[in-house]
Amino acid sequence: MKYLLPLFLIITSLSYSQSTYRFNYLIEYDFESIKDSTKNKTVIYLTNSLDNSYYLKITPADSSNFKLEFIKQDYIWTTFNLDKQEFYRSEFITINCDYNLVYRNNFKFRVKEYNFITLKDTLINEAHLKRYKLEYSGRRKRKKSFPIGTNIYIIKDSTEFHLPILTHSTAYEEWKKDGDIPKGIFQEKIFYDFENKLESTYKLKKVFLIKKRLIIPEDCLEEKN
Repeated sequence: MKYLLPLFLIITSLSYSQSTYRFNYLIEYDFESIKDSTKNKTVIYLTNSLDNSYYLKITPADSSNFKLEFIKQDYIWTTFNLDKQEFYRSEFITINCDYNLVYRNNFKFRVKEYNFITLKDTLINEAHLKRYKLEYSGRRKRKKSFPIGTNIYIIKDSTEFHLPILTHSTAYEEWKKDGDIPKGIFQEKIFYDFENKLESTYKLKKVFLIKKRLIIPEDCLEEKN
């Protein structure tokens, strides 16, 4: 616990200038790697249903701590550890300036090489679920040294209140450009590699309404810009 104290101050009232990122959903998945079972794990996303430009990804660090990864698309990327009990107990998480990293997406041009394609609905447990995929449409040849692939998203029924959860920067930028895909929380995300072989899946376990906020002091960002 000692090494966590310089990184975080969990507080209930804040008076200084700050950026506040609000989360209203906790979404838990089972991640399975087909090629390497040692990578299998539980992955949690904290999201804002009305703003998909940022998210907090949570994975196990060890028996007592979570690894948290915060991304604000094309602006902030930072990763840190936090005690599991503190995470569940606290509404506010404040990040120390030393551990903020300003992030710029230098590969926005890649969106011209990818396309979202809406697929026919699939029937799961008597429910017709919407589907779409993101696939490479560029001219480069698919090969091992060029690790592109295809993501297929299957959307949970009755979750159209939530904007698409697009954790990859290219997927997010493509959505901003076109925006013509179904809204909703993905029930399953399936990734096929460059040879069109199944590589990994995310399968939905739980969805909870929550109220959490991540705080970043403004001077942290000013120092990095």
